[in-house]
Amino acid sequence: MKRDKIYLFFAVNYFAQGMGGLAYEPVSYYLKDALQLGSGQAALFVAWMTLPLTIKPLFGVLTDFLPWAGKRRAPHLIAVSLLTSVGWLLLAGLKEPNYLAALTLLILVNVGFVLSDVVCDGVMVERGKERGKTGIYQAVSIGTLYGTLIVTGFGGGWLSQHAPYRWVFILTAVFPLMTAWSARWLDESGVGDVKETAARGWSGLTGMFRDPKAWAVALGIFLWSFCPFLGTAQFYYQSEALKLSPIFIGGLSTAGGFAGLAGAALFGRLTAGGTEKVARASIWLGAPLTLLYLFYRGPLSILILTLLFSLTGVVFRLAWMDLAAKSCPEGAEATVFAAYMAVFNIAASASNTLGGRLYESLSASHGAYAAMVILSLVGTAGTLAAWPCLRFALRNDAARA
Repeated sequence: MKRDKIYLFFAVNYFAQGMGGLAYEPVSYYLKDALQLGSGQAALFVAWMTLPLTIKPLFGVLTDFLPWAGKRRAPHLIAVSLLTSVGWLLLAGLKEPNYLAALTLLILVNVGFVLSDVVCDGVMVERGKERGKTGIYQAVSIGTLYGTLIVTGFGGGWLSQHAPYRWVFILTAVFPLMTAWSARWLDESGVGDVKETAARGWSGLTGMFRDPKAWAVALGIFLWSFCPFLGTAQFYYQSEALKLSPIFIGGLSTAGGFAGLAGAALFGRLTAGGTEKVARASIWLGAPLTLLYLFYRGPLSILILTLLFSLTGVVFRLAWMDLAAKSCPEGAEATVFAAYMAVFNIAASASNTLGGRLYESLSASHGAYAAMVILSLVGTAGTLAAWPCLRFALRNDAARA
């Protein structure tokens, strides 16, 4: 890949992925209003819908071990991007709300989304390790994603309030076509045959299984990412207990987009000498910051906390992602990095499901605010529990150096 194109490749891909967020809020209302699901039921639907995100390593094997037409990335990227578009169009074509049909098609959409993301991550790890730029490439990618929130936040809220679901899904189907188009910038000369490629990938993959650092990083990611007060519980708290409008909820996403974009830029400055200090701060600053969720009660405090959480959350998440990228072996870059990202997603899915169910039961017995306080305390405990894992991983790095 030409060097002057690699940043553009990441920007276009993550712009297209991010703009798919126009459908996130409409899908939440689709579950709540069209399918008439409670918070616990909606959380379970989301868990099944996002199941492909938790098995990302299987998609990594496809692009790492099975070259297609002599290439490891471009053909896979084109095929799955088209699959995602088809899924959204079929969802738009449903005449009546149907639980099973909607779930099947949204799983299909996420299959396409996940493999597309895995391919991009494989490119990031390969090129980033070659040039010592894994952190910068991820900052560009995540910064672009949060930049799209500036549009998709208010946009998703406006569409939820004014547009039929069908038109939202048709619009969302356009963006994966941009991802397919970006495959033209991938230069994959020198890729071996299937046997040679698979042998190299298997060697790297088995080495990772024997590396205790990899397990420490994975467990640390899971514990740090376990936030049951976010996701479905937060949406039901916002829309039902606080009576926030779809436009305001969407506006919070836009505000978070601005803050996340700033966080990606800040990460690049903070990690000029390495990511270790930022990774440590993700725990010793991240845990007390989580407790500020106790003040998540009115429009002004919610806006301020959204900005703060989005800014720091991006900086801290990028630190963990960079630790993961640097530990990926040659030949299995996409598979191993996808495994780390799957841990993020498993933590999000598990905490979202638990949060949705606990919110429903706790709010019925103790009130909505008390339910969110308890969930935020659980999230704080998870963040603190990640410290021994991070300490071991960084000590292991120091010993190797």
